[in-house]
Amino acid sequence: MKRLALVILSLALAWAFAQPARCAEPVGVLRVLFLGHDSPHHNSNVYEPLLANALENDGIKFDYFTKTDCLSPDTLQHYDAVMLYANHGRITPEQFEALNSFVQSGHGFLPIHCASACFGHEPRFASLVGGRFKSHKTGVFKPVILTPNHPVFEGVKEYETWDETYVHSDINANNRELLMERRDEGHVEPWTWTRTEGKGRVFYTASGHDERTWKDQQFQRMLRNAIIWSVGDERKVSWEKSRATPKP
Repeated sequence: MKRLALVILSLALAWAFAQPARCAEPVGVLRVLFLGHDSPHHNSNVYEPLLANALENDGIKFDYFTKTDCLSPDTLQHYDAVMLYANHGRITPEQFEALNSFVQSGHGFLPIHCASACFGHEPRFASLVGGRFKSHKTGVFKPVILTPNHPVFEGVKEYETWDETYVHSDINANNRELLMERRDEGHVEPWTWTRTEGKGRVFYTASGHDERTWKDQQFQRMLRNAIIWSVGDERKVSWEKSRATPKP
């Protein structure tokens, strides 16, 4: 029996240490669940570390997942925000309800670029994001900032990179503030926006196909600001106060 107990204890400890460190962070750290995927197309395995390294000194920490089963109440309770950058085809009703409840209760959701093409069978997801990917071409362009005084653009200049020229459908303008447009040969496309959903906040941008955008410092700064904005004013204040308090 003692040997069996030791085996069980060893397995439990091994499982515990294998999980992302989610509970030990102080209030001066914003914890983000980054849901990517295992694919060289929209290579989240490369771009998540780029962003995580860029924002580490700002007290923004990421835990990286590639499977949608992380969208559960037990996992989400440890995070301030969820960032989605992936091509996932399906989400279960339980997973959507967990994500939606997470946002409704006052947390942040940041679908980036291809995230607007995820979960095509779930219209409520497109409504939560504020729109759905429809089609694209490619090119070098500079999205136009419409709201330079929005917190998302603090210290951010308009950035020009090669990217996919997304066109969207299923636009949900309810509780939406349009932040950027792509203007191309007479066509004006909503490009970056925020939404409120219950007590929560949603940020979406169509930018971000590959490293040419993910390495851009203006893009990184925009995502930094968007994370801080998305967690809400109360959480932002506690984060700022904790970071400003001298450490013993």
